[in-house]
Amino acid sequence: MSAFLLAKDPTVAFYVGSIAVKWYGLIIVLAMLLALVYVCFQIKKINLSSDDGVELFLWIIPLAIIFARVFYVFPGRIDEYFPIHNFEDFKHLIAIWEGGITIIGGLIGGVLGGIFFVLRHRKQTTFASVADLVVVPLLAGQIIGRLGNFINQEAFGLPILNPKFQTFPFGVYITNPSGVEEEFFDKVYSNVPGWFCATFFYEMVWNFLGLVAAAVFWHKGENKKYPGLMIIFYFFWYALGRFWLEFLRMDAVPVTKVACGVIAPIALVIGVLYVLYRISLRSYKYVSGILKNSLSDEDGDENIVDLNKLKGAALSDFDVDNYNFASRLFEVKLKKDKKTGATKEVKNPLRLIYAKDGHIFVNFDEADYYHAPTFTSGMLRFLKKTAEFKIK
Repeated sequence: MSAFLLAKDPTVAFYVGSIAVKWYGLIIVLAMLLALVYVCFQIKKINLSSDDGVELFLWIIPLAIIFARVFYVFPGRIDEYFPIHNFEDFKHLIAIWEGGITIIGGLIGGVLGGIFFVLRHRKQTTFASVADLVVVPLLAGQIIGRLGNFINQEAFGLPILNPKFQTFPFGVYITNPSGVEEEFFDKVYSNVPGWFCATFFYEMVWNFLGLVAAAVFWHKGENKKYPGLMIIFYFFWYALGRFWLEFLRMDAVPVTKVACGVIAPIALVIGVLYVLYRISLRSYKYVSGILKNSLSDEDGDENIVDLNKLKGAALSDFDVDNYNFASRLFEVKLKKDKKTGATKEVKNPLRLIYAKDGHIFVNFDEADYYHAPTFTSGMLRFLKKTAEFKIK
């Protein structure tokens, strides 16, 4: 207890001898431990054990810390840390205990750690499953970690000059700022002590909303339908939030703003295309399964569908249109070589997206099936329960 009382600096929790243990460090460690506990409990859902969860932690965290420091130093602070003339200069380069890491670098290091982990466990799980697993604890850890910004009086935003908004949660009262970029010195220190935008708190709220969405998605098992979508959502959500916050922060680094401005729209486009692909693939497999159950018993071509057996199938416009589209992708096209005149088969590479082996073609214009105007599984379930079908 006496060690705690010796810590007159509000950023220091206590001393171990002459070593100051800071609150921010304790908060980060707490966030990491909670993330580890969550991963160890939830990792069973992706066919791994709690021991594997510890290994995943040991891959991700060290690489995340290293890259978080690397990306803090190299994009815009090379002159401050280089050249290195002596050990003190090297110590200054790696001194993350003095502050100076960036989440963008941490994410890149974490992704690399995840890749190395999956390479060791590729027979048991996939990178998409592991990436989805870490989204909830990652967002939770970032929320907890932002508490350290309040203690250190850093990562705040523009001065608040309107008395109506000089109160929490709109603002935070700053008396001893830290982490301020040189270009913002005049704006910050001319208003200290005073009220500034609580951007770290804005980010906490933004990440909390993302956390709720991710937690619901994970615990409902939707990640099994769309493996990898959660990590795509994370990059979109976090980058979008960080992008607009960078316009307010007094420690904004240009490279972060640019990176987030690029990542957010790319992640959105990838996410939309991926969802459409997964829905389309699921629809194709659904129709394929029905057709395989409708194969003719007659001798001859085993891929001939008995249209009488197809009666009673519940298909939607989307299911049929998607199957017809995918079938065209599977068609083998003949291409004539201009030089030799020889004709050869050319297979559309997209055919592998839908199927690795045989496929069945059927002319749906000649088939009778229960018809629903929508492709949603919920509507189809409703139709099946109430028998409110119409024959196409």
